[in-house]
Amino acid sequence: MYQPRRVADPIETVVPTVDPISPAAAPSRGSAPRRAAPSFADRVIARGGITLAVVTVAATAGAVAFGSNGGTAVALGVTTPQVSAGPDAATAAETPTQVARTLTADELAAPAAELAAQPAGSAVKAKKASRELVSLARLYTTGSLNVRAEADSSAELLGTLAVGDRVSATSDIEGKYRKVEFDAGYGWVLEKNLSDAAPVEAAGTTWAACSRGSAVESRLRKDTVHIYRSVCALFPAVNSYGGWRAGGLPFHKNGRALDIMLTPRAESALGHRIANYLIKHAADFKIDHIIFEQRIWTPRSPHWRHMADRGSLNANHFNHVHVAIRA
Repeated sequence: MYQPRRVADPIETVVPTVDPISPAAAPSRGSAPRRAAPSFADRVIARGGITLAVVTVAATAGAVAFGSNGGTAVALGVTTPQVSAGPDAATAAETPTQVARTLTADELAAPAAELAAQPAGSAVKAKKASRELVSLARLYTTGSLNVRAEADSSAELLGTLAVGDRVSATSDIEGKYRKVEFDAGYGWVLEKNLSDAAPVEAAGTTWAACSRGSAVESRLRKDTVHIYRSVCALFPAVNSYGGWRAGGLPFHKNGRALDIMLTPRAESALGHRIANYLIKHAADFKIDHIIFEQRIWTPRSPHWRHMADRGSLNANHFNHVHVAIRA
């Protein structure tokens, strides 16, 4: 059960101060000091003081209960009233007056805002604290994106995002740009290249010519060209491609295979996004198999399976995604 705190101290006996009694007026030894009998008015005042203390406790408990029942929350604060200059100014300033004031939303949020503003251990921690006050949406990049310091194409370049990267986007939009979290801070990217669906699910295929040119398309089958152009459009960060070559297994020398070249390990995540995209459109591309990082996927057995070690990064397909189509 809630017990209200005592707001009034017990009434202490006040010992009046009097002027020293002169020897002539002092009572004689052996005579008891005289006490004045309490009058009717004294008894009324004493009882009134006790009643006032009880009323104060009840009023305080009532204010707390009112706030906890969903009404306006009231805080009891001590403020020093403004006093005018004069003989009683110093005395009035030393006697604070207890007043009631309503808490505002700004005051309730103040601790979080102050935490965000203070360097709590590190700048990164302070920035993370400030993010708690911002509404964020989880979105995906549908292409390679430049991240700018301001919502302008000429602003400082902070870095880049690869296709398929998941970002935390704010609701701030200026022109063609949207503000997103980037590198323990914020940056601006093109709004049109953000999607609420993962690119593998959202992106289709294309027959549009690749910006890298058509040299790799020489002697490739039609469906292999379709793969090359679609991957080129969606994944512009790819280093290079390998197509037709003589010798070896029949897939490359028959124009049925494409090698999508990547930097080993450093671009492993990009390679897996490409592989997942190819799996999503396996029927469109008429895919026979996909090999990446010493594992193989086929439509007949649609899960990744480990392959035997062939002795090198290239032979084990750590530096490229190999995709082949059916005959």
